Amino acid sequence: MSSKLKVHEATIRPSLVAELQAFQAPGQRVSSYYLDLSREKNVEAARAAVKKTLAFERERLEQLDLRPALRQALRQDWEEVQELALATVGRREVRSLACFVASSAGYGRVLPLPSTVRDRAFFEDRFILWPLEQILNQADRFAVCLTDKDDARLFLVHLQRIEEFTSFRDEIPGRVRFPDPVKQWHYANKHIEYFHRHFEHVAEETLRLLQREPFEHLIIGGLWEHLPEFEGHLHRYLRDRIVARWDIDVHTPVPEILQRALQEEQKLLEHQAQSIWKNIQEHRTTRGALGPEETFAALWQRRVQALLIEPHVSCQGFRCRSCGRLHLSSGPCIECGEKMMEVSNVYDEAVHDAIEQSALVRQWNAGTLNEVDSIAALKRF
Repeated sequence: MSSKLKVHEATIRPSLVAELQAFQAPGQRVSSYYLDLSREKNVEAARAAVKKTLAFERERLEQLDLRPALRQALRQDWEEVQELALATVGRREVRSLACFVASSAGYGRVLPLPSTVRDRAFFEDRFILWPLEQILNQADRFAVCLTDKDDARLFLVHLQRIEEFTSFRDEIPGRVRFPDPVKQWHYANKHIEYFHRHFEHVAEETLRLLQREPFEHLIIGGLWEHLPEFEGHLHRYLRDRIVARWDIDVHTPVPEILQRALQEEQKLLEHQAQSIWKNIQEHRTTRGALGPEETFAALWQRRVQALLIEPHVSCQGFRCRSCGRLHLSSGPCIECGEKMMEVSNVYDEAVHDAIEQSALVRQWNAGTLNEVDSIAALKRF
């Protein structure tokens, strides 16, 4: 039996994904669950939806051709996932869960996600990670490096979570006045030498972080007058990743650091969305798709490179039972003529389809997007 499952509260590091990839339970089956916790507007309705999803997966589990011991282990996985999922519904920052459980080996990881996922469950000899990897690829990783002359802190920020990677202090000689000008000069040089050693130490630790837990963007912060000196010690790989420089106290509380980092991330996302829109406009006749029907057609053709969608947009729609094409209206599928099934939010379905095609999805709150019914896409070809 696995230990009591808990939601992973730190960032989802590449090393954690590697751990899941490497996990093996010879002769056993393991469970991978992806659960949307936010389909409904109120908590009780959301819990009911999760229960319905898990009940369906329990029935599917019972129909598998398995030895009794294997089936019992998967039942234990299911029970632990259900208990934790129902308890997690309603947490503001958690919209979905990715659960990886092997009760027979005493192993379990439950990863919170800030975006919706398509409900799925897998019962295989290894954890199924491709849906998680597709979601992780939608958000860049940020590192935050704060330093003054003797203290330093390093953070990772990803998927709206922050984790302090390391903190340390280097001893720097204090400022002392000597009546002898020569001694005063030597001591002042020693003081400068030590705090530059500190900057070298911080730069080395930041490069080590990049090597261990790769990130795409770097934010540096500290006393404004010393940031240029510190930046001069950074490796080119780090300098090329700098997206912001903060005048900030190195001992600033973590929630405030996270809030500022998310503001920087939002600026980057806004810039990316504007760039996608510009490309759509410039290549309108060959690669642009404006509005739901053009975008749904491009998704069905698996040609979407980037998708723009307004936040919180919702509309009932339909999906073809045969070919999977999305539609706004009912009736026979315009691609294959087969019957369609109703979906509660066709825009969410479009986002899921785009992510599964490894397309870049960006939410963009802009009047120009509203004019084309809240959705547009840049096609690959």
